[in-house]
Amino acid sequence: MYAFNKIIVLFSLFAYVFSAVQANVSVYLSKLIVDQLTIKNFYLLMGGIVLLILFQLLRAALDAYAQLKSRKMSLMFAIQCEGKLIDLVEKTDLIEKEHPRFKGDFSYWSYSNNKYYDTYLIAIGLIKQIILASLSLFFLLHSYWLTGILALLVGMWRGVYDLLAVRRRVEIDEQLMRNTRSHHYYYDLLTNSETQKEMMLFRLFPYFRKRWLEKKTEYAELQIKLDKLNHQRTFRGELLSILNTAAVTVITAYLIYKGSLSIGDYVAITMALSMTENNISSMFTSYSRLKEYCTHIAKLKLIEEKNEVAVSAEKNVRSKPFVFEKDIRIQDLSFRYPNQDQPALNGISAEIKKGEVVAILGENGSGKSTLIKLLLGLYQTEEDSIFYDDVSLKNMDRFQMWQKSSAVFQDFIRYMTDVRENVAAGKIGEIEDSEKLEQMIARVGLADTFKHGLNSRLGFLDDGAVNLSGGQWQRLALSRVFVRDDDDLVVFDEPTAALDPLSEVRLMNDLLGHFKGKTVLLISHRVGVARNADRIIVMERGRIAETGTHNELLERQGLYNEIWNQQKQWYV
Repeated sequence: MYAFNKIIVLFSLFAYVFSAVQANVSVYLSKLIVDQLTIKNFYLLMGGIVLLILFQLLRAALDAYAQLKSRKMSLMFAIQCEGKLIDLVEKTDLIEKEHPRFKGDFSYWSYSNNKYYDTYLIAIGLIKQIILASLSLFFLLHSYWLTGILALLVGMWRGVYDLLAVRRRVEIDEQLMRNTRSHHYYYDLLTNSETQKEMMLFRLFPYFRKRWLEKKTEYAELQIKLDKLNHQRTFRGELLSILNTAAVTVITAYLIYKGSLSIGDYVAITMALSMTENNISSMFTSYSRLKEYCTHIAKLKLIEEKNEVAVSAEKNVRSKPFVFEKDIRIQDLSFRYPNQDQPALNGISAEIKKGEVVAILGENGSGKSTLIKLLLGLYQTEEDSIFYDDVSLKNMDRFQMWQKSSAVFQDFIRYMTDVRENVAAGKIGEIEDSEKLEQMIARVGLADTFKHGLNSRLGFLDDGAVNLSGGQWQRLALSRVFVRDDDDLVVFDEPTAALDPLSEVRLMNDLLGHFKGKTVLLISHRVGVARNADRIIVMERGRIAETGTHNELLERQGLYNEIWNQQKQWYV
């Protein structure tokens, strides 16, 4: 925080220190005022009142200004922290981000990320508490040593008791963060506009409402457990404080009765007692909070350092430039997803020539999309199994590769922004080239679809936005690859699944014509699309069942022939 904004941090620290000193000055001035009321010294009485008011006004002005500046700093710092969190996600491997654990991890990362500013506030608050406790304790010891000892012992006991609960609070906090994703998911499922048609048609509201209630109740029970832990600590501390105050009150009253102390001393001692006890206890509490928050931050820093090391190691290993002039060779490629017993790919070997159009067919779960992600370097393998021009993909610069590769995935993103950004997402550097983007929209058959052209808002983030049909969204996604001119490798994962047959034929002809001479990998369930490829790879249960041209595979009377005859019935 000091590195982020030195001036505001130093000013806030000054305001906190002044506030601590002012509180103790108020104790002395309160004693002075009450004593002057007793001996009836008008000038000292008025002087004490004026000084008390002046110190309070100055403290209030400093606090107000410091809070305003700190609020501004906290907002700016939050932006920086969220930016770092985005960077952390970017550097995390795709396979980790697709793991079910990731959502829980990210919730916890977000929680830990927010603790930086909280830790700063506690740290400067701790300085204020130390000054307050030290000055007020000195006053108590100077007034009557026993009151100071009692305040010190009770404050320390309350603080130590709070420290003992830190580990348990950290555990429950982490459980809460991880549990949050479940009830949020079911709540979104029940309330999002995109889910309503199926929820209504199949009458799913009662079932999923029950599931939401179960998860929400689990969350509430954890929260209650945390609240109970905090309330028990607070109650026992307050109970001890009340007993201590009663004891000090009796001692002070007795000393006043004996003439050892004045009435002003009674007022000052009771004020100082509360300040001493509460601030000593708060010092332990602040320390425990610092320890708790630093535990969260340390875990986040460990992840950041781990990713930095991984990125650095990747830069060292992936030192060779991406070159693709001859072929892609796949050699004994196997891959298993986390939490899966069976491999998604098992011992695959194949070769793809530069400039070939290769169709990859197979049932759902046969490994088609997994193979594509591996070929694009989105997933990584431990072994050298994929080679571009005889150079292992593990040793190549993936960022260079991605500059020369593009893909339209089956689960492409529907950007809830405007048409311009949806098209330019394929090559964001050309977002201002309106003429080119409009040509791409026309090319996929959407020229007359958007009332405001490239500036038309899409989705549901804007009241005037337009939502598109599945086929229109898919056309828009396809326009992204047309924007790119110099790719060596182009991947289409079910690129026309949402289109009608006539549109599919026209668009596929245009795609293949546009990327003639490029290496095109085409994933599809439809053999009608695959028959125009130079070569077809048929996959089954994570293996390559057969490969060849359309006519060669029909002659073999194998799996492809079976799929062809089954699908042919749809059109005969």
